[in-house]
Amino acid sequence: MERNESSLLVNFYRGKSVFITGATGFLGKVLVEKLIRTCTGINKVYILLRSKNGISTQQRLDEFLSSKCFDYCNKATLTSKVIAIDGDVTLPLLGISDKDINTLKNDVSVVFHSAASVRFDEPLKDCLKYNVLATKLVLELCHEIKNLKAFIHVSTAYAYCNLPETDEVLYPMKASANRLLEAAKWMDEDTLQVVGERLFEGRPNTYTFTKALAEHYINENKGQLPVAIVRPSIITATSKEPIPGWIDSINGPAGACLLGALGIARTMNFHPYKIGDFIPVDIVSNAAIAAAWQTATKNETELKVYNVTSGNVNPLTWKQFLEYGREMAVKYPSYKTIRPPAHVLQKKKVNLLSHYATKYFSEIFFAYFLDMFLILIGQKPIMVKVVNKMHNAFNLLEFFAQRQWSFPCNNLLAMYNSLPPKDRELFPMNVREVNWHAYSHDFYMGIRRHLLKEDDSNIEKARRWVKKFVRLILI
Repeated sequence: MERNESSLLVNFYRGKSVFITGATGFLGKVLVEKLIRTCTGINKVYILLRSKNGISTQQRLDEFLSSKCFDYCNKATLTSKVIAIDGDVTLPLLGISDKDINTLKNDVSVVFHSAASVRFDEPLKDCLKYNVLATKLVLELCHEIKNLKAFIHVSTAYAYCNLPETDEVLYPMKASANRLLEAAKWMDEDTLQVVGERLFEGRPNTYTFTKALAEHYINENKGQLPVAIVRPSIITATSKEPIPGWIDSINGPAGACLLGALGIARTMNFHPYKIGDFIPVDIVSNAAIAAAWQTATKNETELKVYNVTSGNVNPLTWKQFLEYGREMAVKYPSYKTIRPPAHVLQKKKVNLLSHYATKYFSEIFFAYFLDMFLILIGQKPIMVKVVNKMHNAFNLLEFFAQRQWSFPCNNLLAMYNSLPPKDRELFPMNVREVNWHAYSHDFYMGIRRHLLKEDDSNIEKARRWVKKFVRLILI
């Protein structure tokens, strides 16, 4: 391929190797795919993988590369340039062998750290290990890399959700990352949880707390390393690449959409007119790729933060999001639908009496009813388990669905505006250009195709199923 002089980003990655943690996650897959497919001159993409459950690192790599996310990559390029590094983000030196450590030290120019525990109900001891200790260990490796041009840490816009506005800066914390990491070595899990929760400062869970701690650890220990923090809000399906609507995670809004579309979810304690800050995963990936370029080429010594968010520039309320999703579920139903999707709340707030009545009668009772029916026909009962998991997830999401925040993204917009037209075309990250109604169509169809594993060819069959049987079930 000829050198593309008009693309600053493609040329920046030409001949360079990158190291990625968290590559098997939702964002990680899209990041790897974009680097391989668009930055064709990239040398190697090293990804940290650990063998588990008797599956070797090479087997995990083969499984990783078989994802449909990579269907639009050149297969020969993909298999030759994506290299698995056996390791574990929670072990000293990341559990990497001396040989592989030397390879990374001598060959890598850019590091993307996206590995994290995203469970909101993770015990603090575990969350400190996966979100703070892992960041510490990756940063220590970065200090040893001979030609490091940029280290990009993926955080979250909700790290300071105890504040109504989070600008692209770090805010003071009472807690110390180093002290909590030391305490975690000797303190039992329950005691650490009690001590830690006193330092949350209004945050609802260990996830947001430890992501803020990791940011502070980086800021205090980066020295002169070229470091930037990318803070996405609620990551959702792809907007454009590799295909519109690609998704492989049921976390967050995708799970709520799926359960609502199938008629399982009937109510949620949320504020309909609050802005839900959704951001397509490919925009986050492009922003991380561009942030590494800017950090390297601008010789950034001060820690720079990029809020990759939508609420301040292209707002979408929870009501709009759910209405768009319901519209698509009615128009393109799944053959797995068990009831018509519930209507979206039109009032300004949820009536709690109605909410709990619906939750217990139309969700819990209905789940037991269906499980009894499944038992009678010789099938395995699953609905009570599904509904219990749904309620647990919705309880964890309530804090975020009942509030809204201001996330200015001026650094992101300034970086985007500094790019030449070719890079804006190759690496779209201007959330102002997202048409949420059209995007919701792609999002829903992505859920149908990639999570429910249904082909578009069965839409007519599903419509007949809903018309003949499902619409009769009203509870």
